[in-house]
Amino acid sequence: MRTTPLFATAMLLLTAGSGFGASKEQLEMQRDIAQMQDQLRTLQSTVDQKLTALQVLVQQALDQASRANTSVSVLNAGVTSTLERELKQALTPVAGLAAKVDNTNNDVAEVRNQVQDLNTSMNRITQTLTDINNAIKVMQAPPAPAPTAPGGAAPPPPADVLFQTAFRDENGGKYDLAVSEFQDFIKYYPDNPNSARAQYNIGETHYTAQKYDQAAADFDTVIDKYPDNAELVQQAYFLKGMSLKNTNKTEAIKTWRLLISKYPKTDSAAHAKEQLTALGVPATAPTTIVKRRPPH
Repeated sequence: MRTTPLFATAMLLLTAGSGFGASKEQLEMQRDIAQMQDQLRTLQSTVDQKLTALQVLVQQALDQASRANTSVSVLNAGVTSTLERELKQALTPVAGLAAKVDNTNNDVAEVRNQVQDLNTSMNRITQTLTDINNAIKVMQAPPAPAPTAPGGAAPPPPADVLFQTAFRDENGGKYDLAVSEFQDFIKYYPDNPNSARAQYNIGETHYTAQKYDQAAADFDTVIDKYPDNAELVQQAYFLKGMSLKNTNKTEAIKTWRLLISKYPKTDSAAHAKEQLTALGVPATAPTTIVKRRPPH
C-alpha cells in the first residue's frame, strides 16, 4: 500500500504522543487519526480500482482500434481486388471488340482490293470481247482496195489482215510489234471504221505493258481524234484514269469525274464511280462556296 504525506504526518504525531501520558485530547486525536487512516485507505483502494478499470478500458479501446484497423485493411484489400477483377472483366470484351473491329477493317480493305482487281479484270474481258466482235465485223466487211505505198514499195497488207495480225500479236503478248502494226493500220487506212479501235488498242497495249504515261497519251488521242465514237471515247476516259492512277492519282480522279459528267449512265461511268469509292473520294468535286462581299 502506498504511504501518503498525510498518513505519515499522522503516524508521526501518534508516535510522538506515545512517549507522554495519554490525555483525553490525545486519545481523541488518536481516534480521529485512526479514522482518517481508514478513510485514506478506503480512498486509496477506490482510486486503485478506478485506475485498474481505466487501464482495462484503455486496453480494450486499443484492442478495438487495432481490430478496426485490421478490418479496414482487409476491407480495402478486398475492395481493391474486386475492383481490379471487375475492371479486367469489363475491359476484356472491349479489347476483344477492338481486335474484331481491326480484323473487320482489314477484311474490308482486302475485299475492296479484290473487288477493284476483279473490276479491272472484267473491264479487260469486256474490252477483249468488244475487240473480238469488231474483228469479226472487219472480217465480214468487203475488203477495201489496198492503198499504194509511196516510192513504189510493196503495198501494205489488206486492212482486215493487218488489223487481225495486230490484234493477235497484242493478245499474244507481242506488245511492241502490235503497237507498230496498229500504227501502220492507222497510217495506211485512216478512214477505216477500225482506225479508232486501232488507236484505242495502242493505248490498251501500252497500259498492259505498264507504260502508263504512253497509255494516257494514247487514250487522249482517242478522245481528241475520234469524238464521235462515244463508245470508245468513254472507255478511253476510263482507261486513261486507270493509267493515271499509277502515276498521278489527282489527275486520275479528275478524268473519272469528267467521264461521269459526260457519260453518266454508261458502264464506264459506273466503273469510274467504283474506282473513286475505292480511293475514298466522292464522284463529284466538292462545290466551293464563294462568299460575296457586302456592298459598300
